[in-house]
Amino acid sequence: MTTAAILGEEADEDDAYQVLSTIKRITAFHNAHDLSGWDLFTSNFKLLNTGIENGDMPEQIVIHSLQCTHYVILWNLAKSSEGNSKKDDMITLRKQMRAFCMMCQRYLTNVNTAVKEQAFTILCDLLLIFSHQMVSGGREHLEPLVYSPEDSLQVELLSFILNHVFIDQDDETNSTDGQQDDEALKIEALHKRRNLLAAYCKLIIFCVVDMKTGADIFKQYMRYYNDYGDIIKETMSKTRQIDKIQCAKTLIISLQQLFHEMLSELGHGFDRSSSLFCGIKELARRFSLTFGLDQVKTRDAIAMLHKDGIEFAFKDPSTQGEGGPPLNLSFLDILSEFSSKLMRQDKRTVHMYLERFMTFQMALQREDCWLPLISYRNSLQAGGDDDTMSVMSGYSSRGSSVRSKKIKPPAVTAGTSAAKRKLPEEETSSSEPWQQSMQTPIMLPSPHLTSTAMRDPKRGRDDSFMGVYPLPQDQPQPHQLPQHHQQTPQHQTPLDYNSQVTWMLAQRQQEEARQQQERAMNYAKLRTNLQHAIRRGTGLMEEDEEPIVEDVMMSSEGRMDDLNEGMDFDTMDIDLPPSKNRRERSELKPDYFDPASIMDESVLGVSMF
Repeated sequence: MTTAAILGEEADEDDAYQVLSTIKRITAFHNAHDLSGWDLFTSNFKLLNTGIENGDMPEQIVIHSLQCTHYVILWNLAKSSEGNSKKDDMITLRKQMRAFCMMCQRYLTNVNTAVKEQAFTILCDLLLIFSHQMVSGGREHLEPLVYSPEDSLQVELLSFILNHVFIDQDDETNSTDGQQDDEALKIEALHKRRNLLAAYCKLIIFCVVDMKTGADIFKQYMRYYNDYGDIIKETMSKTRQIDKIQCAKTLIISLQQLFHEMLSELGHGFDRSSSLFCGIKELARRFSLTFGLDQVKTRDAIAMLHKDGIEFAFKDPSTQGEGGPPLNLSFLDILSEFSSKLMRQDKRTVHMYLERFMTFQMALQREDCWLPLISYRNSLQAGGDDDTMSVMSGYSSRGSSVRSKKIKPPAVTAGTSAAKRKLPEEETSSSEPWQQSMQTPIMLPSPHLTSTAMRDPKRGRDDSFMGVYPLPQDQPQPHQLPQHHQQTPQHQTPLDYNSQVTWMLAQRQQEEARQQQERAMNYAKLRTNLQHAIRRGTGLMEEDEEPIVEDVMMSSEGRMDDLNEGMDFDTMDIDLPPSKNRRERSELKPDYFDPASIMDESVLGVSMF
C-alpha cells in the first residue's frame, strides 16, 4: 500500500481516492484472512497519527484505517490464544493494543461525527475483549494482555455517550445536511445511537468500567424510554444479577443526581407537585418495580438503598439553624417508593436507622416542609410490628363502631349475655417496652366478637400480643380502665419519643371513645323516657305499641339484622283519630335509628400520625 501521496504535502483528490480504495480492499480482505505478515499495523498507525496532527484527513480514510488496524490486533490475538506464540509476540501485541487504544481515545474528540463514532465502537470492543475475563477458561497465559481503562478514559467514554446518544431527535437531524424531514435518515441515526449505547452498556455489564457510571445511564430511563428503554432495562437486570447491592447503590445515585439537577434549577423551596419532582418519583417507582416480587432475593439490596437514601437526605443541614429541615429532606418522599419492597422486619430496622438522624423535635413537627419525613416514616411503619398507622386506624374504627346497650332482664343466660354484650376495648400500644410491661388477662373464647385488638400476629402484631376480654363478673364500667392498666409497672423501661407520641395519641383516642359511650348511654335513656311519655299521653292500643328496642347501639350489621328480625314493623289499619295515626306520628318524631344522629364527627376527625 502506497501512502506517500497522502502523507506528502502535495496530496490531491486523486491520491486521496487511490489510498481510500486501497484501504477499503485491504480491510475487506483482512476481515476474513490473516494478513499479519504484511505489517499493516505500522502503516495504518502512521496514517492515523498524521490525521491527528494535520486534522484534514478525509473521513472515510480514517474510518477504514481504524477498522483495518482493529483487524490486525484481533488476528494477532487469535494466534496468541492458541498457546504456541512466543513471549516477544505477546509483548508486541500488548504494546500495539495499548497504543491503538490511546489513538482511538484521541479520535473521540474529532470534529467529524462519523469518525468519533467509529473510534468509540472500536475502543469499546477492544476494552471488552482485553478485559479481565479473557483469562477465563484456562487461558491464564493471556494475563499480560489484560487491560483496564484508566479513570480518564472512562470519563471520556461516558461523556461521549451523554453528548451523542442522549440528545433530542431534532438536534441530530439538524446536522444531516438539511434533510430534516427524511424519516429514513432519522431511523438510521437512531439505530446508530442505539448501537453506541449498547456498546457502552456491555462495558458496564462485564464490569470493564465502574458500575457507578451506569447512574448517568439509568437516570435517562424515563426521558428516553421509547428510544432506549429496552436497553437500559436490560442493563439494570444484568447488573443486578452480577451484584445486587452495587446495582442498588447505582440506582440511588442516579436519583440523587436528578434531585441535585432539580435543586439547581428550582431551588430548595421548590413545589413538591412540580413536574420535575413528580418525574423523579415516577422514575423511583419504575426502579422499584424492576426488583420483582421476591423480597428475599433483593433484601440486602433494598436495605442498602434505603441506607444510602437516608444518609443523603440528612447530609446537608438546614441553613435556618437546628429548627429547620435538612436541605435534602424532600428526597425521603422519593425514597418512600421503595418501602413496599422491604420485608416487615427490615422496615423496623430501617426505621431504627432513620431515628439515628432524627431529633425529638423532628418527630413532633407537622409543617408542610416536614411532610416528606412523616410520609417516609409512615411507609416504614405500615405493616410492621410497630405499625403506628395501623394502631391509630384501629382506634378510629373502634371509636366509630361503639354502641351502648340496655341491661337485659335476669332471665337471660350468662352465655347469651356474654355473646351479646359489647365489651370495652383495651388500650394497646405498638411499643415493645410497653407491651412487655403489661400483664396478660384471662381470655374468653367468643366467636362473635372480633376486635381490632385481636389481630393475627401475621398482620403486624407480636406473637405475645392477645386481645383483652375480662370475665363477665369482673366486667369494668365503660368509663373505667381495666385494673391492670391503672397500675403502673415498677420496672418499666423508659419509652422513646416515638412510643410516647403513640401512647399519648392512644390515650386521647380512648378518651374520645369513652365520651362517645357516655353520650350514647344518655341518648338511650332519653329515648326510653320519651317512648313511655308518648304511650302515656296517647293511650295507644296494646297491638299498636312500638316494640322496645333493647340495643340501639349495635356494632355490626349482622346484629342489626338479628334485631330487625325480632321486631314487627307491619303497618296496621287502626280506627283512631287522625291525630293519633301511627304514620303521622312517625313524621313528627325523628328517626332514632339513623346512624347520622348517633355518630359524632369528632370520632372520625382523628389526626393520623
